[in-house]
This record gives sequence, structure tokens and C-alpha cells, in this order.
Amino acid sequence: MGTLLFTLLLTALVSESSCVQWSSSALKEDAAVYTCDNSDLTLSWEVSKTTGETIVDVQWYYEGRSQELIAMLAHGHLNVMPSFSGRVELTANAGIVIHHVTTGEKGNYSVEVNAQDKNGGFVTLRRKASVLVGAEGLMTRDGQLHASQMAVAVFSNSTQQWHVVLACGTFIYHDTPPFTVEWTTPSGQSVSSSQYKEGQFLLLLDNPVSGGSYTCRVPDSSASVACLHGNSTDVSSTVVVDDVKSRLTLLEAENQQLKGSVMELKAENGQLKEFVKQGNQTIDSVSTRLRQHLHDERTKRVSFLATNLKDTTPSVGDVLIPTTVLNNQGNGYNPATGKFTAPYNGTYCFLSSLFGSGSGHHIFVSLVVDNKRELWVYTTYHGSSGDYDAASLQAVVSVRAGQSVWLQAYGDSNQFASGLHSNSFSGFLVSYDL
Repeated sequence: MGTLLFTLLLTALVSESSCVQWSSSALKEDAAVYTCDNSDLTLSWEVSKTTGETIVDVQWYYEGRSQELIAMLAHGHLNVMPSFSGRVELTANAGIVIHHVTTGEKGNYSVEVNAQDKNGGFVTLRRKASVLVGAEGLMTRDGQLHASQMAVAVFSNSTQQWHVVLACGTFIYHDTPPFTVEWTTPSGQSVSSSQYKEGQFLLLLDNPVSGGSYTCRVPDSSASVACLHGNSTDVSSTVVVDDVKSRLTLLEAENQQLKGSVMELKAENGQLKEFVKQGNQTIDSVSTRLRQHLHDERTKRVSFLATNLKDTTPSVGDVLIPTTVLNNQGNGYNPATGKFTAPYNGTYCFLSSLFGSGSGHHIFVSLVVDNKRELWVYTTYHGSSGDYDAASLQAVVSVRAGQSVWLQAYGDSNQFASGLHSNSFSGFLVSYDL
């Protein structure tokens, strides 16, 4: 069963991995595609399929000035709609090239591929791309380049330094343009931009900053991609960098960083002080409780011892009442009721020594804490008038202040000796609850 399950799972995985799907080189969903006015628009959608899998039909759509069908591929024949007649060329198996695209044809383009796998099942694939068509000239806000020096320095994680930054733009591409911008330094060296951000190519100047003129331009090799059908050297912009002001910009950035670090240290110091304060408060609280506990140990001592049962033949459920009090430290024991009432929360130890008398009787007594029987002792019936039973109870229990503890008769044949010291009930406080 395990082998069969593994085989079925493996077959399913192989089938899924080999089904009709987009190739790795195909345009991603919602990809940004750029082209120039009166140029070719390439939508490189390509489907990957294996033996036994067929593409039934492919449909391309345009959504801009309106939503319309561009072309349809069915039974190996490409049918182009009149508005795109003579301009559509099939590439790969689901990609197309649209010739002479105009600025009015920017918008969303999509494709739908209907295919059949080798098991006869139908598969539908869909993808969309956002197309921006640039007019003659750069795709910037005004068709020109504008070089400038940013007012604040930028910290580079790669160099771990602050840098003066030059910007060149501002472009209107939705994503990174398909080209870069080159800079000419005051020494005549040509360097590429460091990064592209929010419509501008940025150049991080090396430290120390060299003053002079910096010129940005689109390289000749990228002129056509940037919609510059002429010479790209005609489109450039220059910014003059003052090395003294640049150093001041760097110093200001470093100063702000130091101020931020100082503020962070102050905040951490404040948190540390608060932590120490809370720690001291905790220590003071524990010390106070310990001192109180030591004081309680010295002053709040509890113990009692009582003998001489009031009733030596109690009935079932009766409380045994020792009436002679030999010790009652803390005044917890009441000789009128036979009950000890705890004056404090804590752990207490209770003991009882019982002596039976007379034949045909036994001892059956429980220790009760707050109406709950904690334990009991039981002896067999006395055999003759000369036999005597003895029993003892001992328990260490937790008792809350105000709760009572007592001895209680169970069974109806209890009979105890009447001697002054024959029967006893005692207890003492072991420890306080903090």
C-alpha cells in the first residue's frame, strides 16, 4: 500500500510538472514593457509543453482606448483583427510582435492560451502586461534630462559611509528603465549610475568628494531603447559640485547620525534606569516581606494542647471536645467547641493521641479541616473488659486564616478512657504563607 501510494504521488508530481505552462523566459504577470513611438512592441509570451500536449488556440487582447481583440491563433492559422492588420507577427508559440506601435496604443495587453494535455484535459493560461509607449525623445516629464545634487547625503550599507548624491531624471517609467545613465566626472572619467529610484538615476560620489562639473547622458548604445532616434550626446545635463559644500553636507549627515545615536543611548539609558528602579523596588518589596516574615516567626507563634474529653462516648458526627487546655499560644483553640481556628495562613501540624476503654467498643475518629475529612483512624472492637485500644493521628496540612480544625467521631461504638491525660488534641504552626 505504501509503495502504491508513493507511485501515485510521484506520477501526479511528474504529470503536474510536465503539463502545459509558461516558460521561464515568458513575461511575468503584470510585467512593465516599454517601447518607443512607431517602433515594434514585443510581447514575449511563450508556453512550455511536452510530447502529446497541444495548443488549441491563442487570443491576444488590448485594453487602452477600448477593449478589443488583437488577433487569434487557431489550427495553426493567425487571424489578425482589422485595426491591427498587417502589423502583427507571431513569435514562439504564444508571443507576438506588433509593428509601428503609437503613443495612443499604450495600455494593458493580455493573452489567453487554451491547450490540451496528453490526458485529454483542457488547460487555460492567462497573463497581462502593462505597456508604456514613449514619444520622440526621452520618456521624462518634459523630454529632457535634469542633473542635480541632492540636498542631503545618503548612507550606503555597502561602503558603510555617507555619500553626496547626484540625481538625473525625472523619468516616467513605471519600473526601472531598460537602460542606464552614464556620468562624466570632472576628471573626464565615465562612470555608470549607482542605482535607480523614484524616476531618477543616482550617482553616489566617492569620498573625498571631487568638486567640478558632472554630466549625465544616455549612452549611444541605449539611444534607440530610450526613444532617442538621434545622437544621445545631444541630450545631457550638467551639475556643478562644490567640494566645500559637499563636505559640509557630509558633516551635517554625520552630525545628524551622531545626534540620533546619542538619542538612542539616552533612551537606552532611561530604560536601564527604569529597569534598575523596578529592580530596586522588587528588592525592597522582597526585603520588606522577609522582614515581616521574620517578625511573624518571632512574634506570631501558634501552638495548643488540650486533654480530658468532655464526652467519652460520643455519637456519630459529634465533635470530640478536650476541655483541659495545657497550652494555647495564639488563642486558636476553643475548649468550649473543641475546634482550633487558624489565626494566620500557613502550614500546620496536628496530632491526637486516643485511648479506648471497655469491651465491645472501638475507636473510629477523623481529623476534619474546614468540614473536609483529611484522615481517620480505626481500631477493632475491644475483646474483653481488660482490653484497651490506643490510636494516634498526625497530619501536616495547609490552612487558611479563619478555617477550623477538629476531631470528629465516626461510628456509634466510640468509648474513650476518662483519665485527665488519656486523650489529647494538639497542633502548631509550621510556617507562614508569604
